[in-house]
Amino acid sequence: MSQKLKDKLKPIIYPILYRKSRKKLQNSDFTIISDNCWGGRVYQELGIQYNSPFIGLFIMSPDYLKLVKDLRHYMSQELVFTDKSKYTDKATYPIGLLSDIEIHFLHYSSEEEARSKWNRRKERMNWDNIFFKFNDNDKCNYELIKEFDNLDYNSKVIFSSKKYKDVKSLIYFEERESIGFVGEDLKIYRKYFDAVNWLNKGGERL
Repeated sequence: MSQKLKDKLKPIIYPILYRKSRKKLQNSDFTIISDNCWGGRVYQELGIQYNSPFIGLFIMSPDYLKLVKDLRHYMSQELVFTDKSKYTDKATYPIGLLSDIEIHFLHYSSEEEARSKWNRRKERMNWDNIFFKFNDNDKCNYELIKEFDNLDYNSKVIFSSKKYKDVKSLIYFEERESIGFVGEDLKIYRKYFDAVNWLNKGGERL
């Protein structure tokens, strides 16, 4: 089945698959700052518009940590585009910059599309209800995980293929331990993590 067909079927299938989660959700005006496409998947499953610009993209772990440590500053920067990346020279998708932070717009066909959707969704951000999600892909290491865990945010979570007992916000993906990183977390996260319960507890006020 092609990705285009899958996308067309989501509005039909998701209300059936995730009706219990949608009924359970009490906090419906939230913004997820995710380092990959996971946030977009949560919005889709719960039938909520994208109240975050972090949709259909990924951010390398060192940049993601820098971003969330000073989110207000970086979100005030104008999104510009570059044909050079400090991480890859083989990108086939637009790469945006917020100052020194690279945004890899993996699922966008052009800079114009990426800029338009980024700016429109940025306006919807709820700065009184922010959630942070990180995982151990894309140049992540233990030091970055610990630094993220030590941030003064309660509404944060990290998906990890390693069971670090000293990381309070960690969700251990046991089946991914053998490959050394979580990888694609969209399809398997529900086995380990209850996103609705997390969201219902409320997010950060920034």
